[in-house]
Amino acid sequence: MSACAFCGTPVPPPFRAPAPEGSPDLDGRPGEPTRSTLRRWLQICPGCGVCAPDLAALPATMREIVPIDGDAASPFERWAQIVAGTPEEPEALLQAAWLVEDDGGDGATLRRRALAVWRKPADAEGLIRLADVQRRAGLLREAAATLSTLPPGIDDGAIRIAAFERARISLGDTGRHLLSSALRPPARTPHVSHGKAQTGGFWSRLFGGSKP
Repeated sequence: MSACAFCGTPVPPPFRAPAPEGSPDLDGRPGEPTRSTLRRWLQICPGCGVCAPDLAALPATMREIVPIDGDAASPFERWAQIVAGTPEEPEALLQAAWLVEDDGGDGATLRRRALAVWRKPADAEGLIRLADVQRRAGLLREAAATLSTLPPGIDDGAIRIAAFERARISLGDTGRHLLSSALRPPARTPHVSHGKAQTGGFWSRLFGGSKP
């Protein structure tokens, strides 16, 4: 048993999700069985209400933040406040959107909040993911503009995913889509193996990595 770095309340060890085996979403949400563990990715301190993947390892900036009441915002929004100004902030807000959508709500507002602090990537995988988040937020023109900035010489996997995104944008589609929808697997070849063979970088890591 460890302790919350903010208030000292005893807390359990951080949750370690199983590695994803199914196809991820195009916005980066990992596939099953990781996907279903979303609500366990953050710890919530019973003493002060602080949220973090690991309450015993809070960032130094935490000392400057007054914890938010547990009913004021989702755990991921509270975590976004703690990591404000870092690359983790848009990720936390995107995860908050996933949580809302799992409950049948509309995550577009949270997606737009994430986009407001999103640092535009330079690589093709990051740009395609950014475009998908924009599309899911209803920002279709912005998504198309992001795809227009893809660098030359991108690999075949990225070309196919970008073409899939453009088709969804042209249809006004703001729904969820899997990477497997954009990358059709060969006959009788498991999707995971295909994903690792045909793509690299970010997309490949979605299959082999795991959340905290």
